[in-house]
Amino acid sequence: MCGVMGVFAPREADVFDDLTRGLFQMQHRGQDACGIALGDGEGLDLHRGLGYVREVFASRPHDGFRGCVGCGHVRYPTQGGNRLQNAQPHRIDSFADVPLALASNGDLTNYDSVRRQLEGAGIVFSGRNDAELILNFLAWKHLRCGSSLREAIRALQAEVHGAYSACLMTPDALHAFCDPFGLRPLCFGGEGGRWFVASETTALDINLVDLADELAPGEIVSFTRAGVERWAHPDPVAARGGRATPAHCVFEYIYFSRPDAIAFGQRVYDVRKRIGHWLATHDRSEGDVVVPVPDSSNAVALGYAQAAGLPFEFGLIRNHYVGRTFISPDQPRRDDGVRMKFNPLRNVFKGRRVILVDDSIVRGTTSRKLVRMVRGAGATEVHLRIGSPVTRYSCFYGIDTPTAEELIGNRLDIEEICAHLTADSLMYMDVESLCEVVGNPERFCMACFDGAYPVPIVEAKQARQAQTAG
Repeated sequence: MCGVMGVFAPREADVFDDLTRGLFQMQHRGQDACGIALGDGEGLDLHRGLGYVREVFASRPHDGFRGCVGCGHVRYPTQGGNRLQNAQPHRIDSFADVPLALASNGDLTNYDSVRRQLEGAGIVFSGRNDAELILNFLAWKHLRCGSSLREAIRALQAEVHGAYSACLMTPDALHAFCDPFGLRPLCFGGEGGRWFVASETTALDINLVDLADELAPGEIVSFTRAGVERWAHPDPVAARGGRATPAHCVFEYIYFSRPDAIAFGQRVYDVRKRIGHWLATHDRSEGDVVVPVPDSSNAVALGYAQAAGLPFEFGLIRNHYVGRTFISPDQPRRDDGVRMKFNPLRNVFKGRRVILVDDSIVRGTTSRKLVRMVRGAGATEVHLRIGSPVTRYSCFYGIDTPTAEELIGNRLDIEEICAHLTADSLMYMDVESLCEVVGNPERFCMACFDGAYPVPIVEAKQARQAQTAG
């Protein structure tokens, strides 16, 4: 999760409003903290806070908080707790006269070994966050070892492993880059002297900026007064351990991205409708009404209803003042969030066989409560349809699934899951069918479903197990 954004507009006096608008459009990617760094051509200023964008940036932090280049972030914590020290962007100005700031989306799989290397070089960390490590690594390579910023990024891509899509800024320039697999999305758009970078195209849309392109795996894009320059990764096959194709996170289509976003070359809404169509055409159960679990499964349920010729109803009314329950930091808050988040329309369910459509099942706690809620509202049958395969493996690239033992799909088979959820029937997609629906399956990481991790996870897995045991 997490959302990053950058703006480069040297002809404008201030890009603060551009950044806040864009971050607000990506609030669904992170709800715990946010921040903005601004550069005015000479210096760099930073403001971060815990909470939503509308809270932290309800107004300009101070009148001097202005700049023509900036980067911002909304945070969903996977590495490091929800503390201000872990909020992004991070800033460094102790190595030289030119300060740097960085915001990143992703998770590193060799964090501990790289951190030990940097601490051995005398670098002190304020928190435990991937972006802070990335920034310190780049500053060390660039300012202490004499590499150019582009050379420092290439060293990062060779030595620091995992998922990262990042915006790096100086007081008068903006650089965007991603890991050699392109696990997390990053796009850019604009023209002339006004350019935007963001995790999702929705942040461009709100600023009336057309999409120019998405960053290719391992690509670097730099925005300076001299213009825009792009550098493809020089040796993508070697950098990916012999894999000559990207490994985009397929969960961006299933859950993370907004349906109106374009991710990895496709509109998310279209992919989700195709998923629903597949579910309907492979389903032998009979139902009276199709109801989504809003909001990420709305398009899936619509595709199902259209293919099955069944009525589509919003039977679960969502309270939009409650955040996304999956990305709540602990189980009690997730449980409370389900009760606070949904209320059933009883006339939709009473006396009817309900096809209840959701995007995924991770822990199973939310699904169990929803099935019971629908049945309690009068449904005679509840058939749960899932727009993804069974989640059996932990993600180490930015999804908060701490251990495989927490995943219901790792512990139980489908019949046992159905019984646990108290549903009348349960149907998932299989991996092969998801590959067919998204197209070009060799371009996607589906490790949470099939266990085929594109980036080695040995160190990350050991660290997570140690953290859980502790």
